[in-house]
Amino acid sequence: MRATALRWVFYAAIVAAFGWFLATVDWSALDDIEVGWWWLIAATAVALAFRYVGVVVWRVVLARLGATDLPRFRVMSDIYAKAWLARYIPGTVPWIAGKIYLAAEHGISKSRLAVSTLVEAAAQVVAVSAVSLTLLAIDPRIGEISPVLRLLVAAGAVAGFVAMVPAVFNRLLAWAFRVVRRGEPVEVRWPVVRDALALYGGGAVVSGLGYALLVRSVVPDASASDVLFLVGAFGFAGVVGILTPLVPSGLGTRDATQMALLLIILPAPTAALVVIVSRVWSAAVDVLFWAIATGAARTGRAGRAASARGPLS
Repeated sequence: MRATALRWVFYAAIVAAFGWFLATVDWSALDDIEVGWWWLIAATAVALAFRYVGVVVWRVVLARLGATDLPRFRVMSDIYAKAWLARYIPGTVPWIAGKIYLAAEHGISKSRLAVSTLVEAAAQVVAVSAVSLTLLAIDPRIGEISPVLRLLVAAGAVAGFVAMVPAVFNRLLAWAFRVVRRGEPVEVRWPVVRDALALYGGGAVVSGLGYALLVRSVVPDASASDVLFLVGAFGFAGVVGILTPLVPSGLGTRDATQMALLLIILPAPTAALVVIVSRVWSAAVDVLFWAIATGAARTGRAGRAASARGPLS
């Protein structure tokens, strides 16, 4: 009974936070927008692929940490998609705690879940920062980006990488587990770090490409030569959002960073429109991801139930 109540409180908090997010959108700015639908469909497909990359990373890290008998991929996708929506709740704890709580119901060790989540978070900051800064660094317009922002992201990447060194990471974990009195953490080794960084590095390119396609859908004359800049810019803004955890999904700081970077290649009105469109589109993709993942999980459960019943006589 208590577990069911907690789950519904979690879901209610997601609905409330998402409703607040929708209320903050300036919908009037989208009244006269013209969209290239094929570009938008392509962007959405790529964005969905990125979200499934997150599920792959989670599964790989858990397996590397010694987790056995993991649920089917579609079940883990369902858990991940539900927890992913909790990013709209202010703070980083809800989405992390939600993922751990929902996955623990399927028999996965809470210790491994906690460690895997920390590995994922650090790997995402390090990998996305490295990819974004590299792509922006090779662009001749790098000097137009605020040195403070560049320093913030670079510092976050360096700090994240240092924290991911197994000797350091395991000490931090041991200290954290002692503080919360949760027993002994699972030890992290280099293969876990390597795989997480590599997968999130590739994921950063996939995610950025989705945003670049989105820009093309609303800015028909967007130049193909700006694709790498856009991949780096949106990844860079995403890291800034991650490094400001007290607002839902990094909104505000992420949007401001996107705006500052887009102004380098787009007129101000167009850049502002792209920022708003990207917010709404990203939220729509999050909901679509949840719908697909939940639908697949339910279909799988229904299929197994039908198989268990056997043919009707």
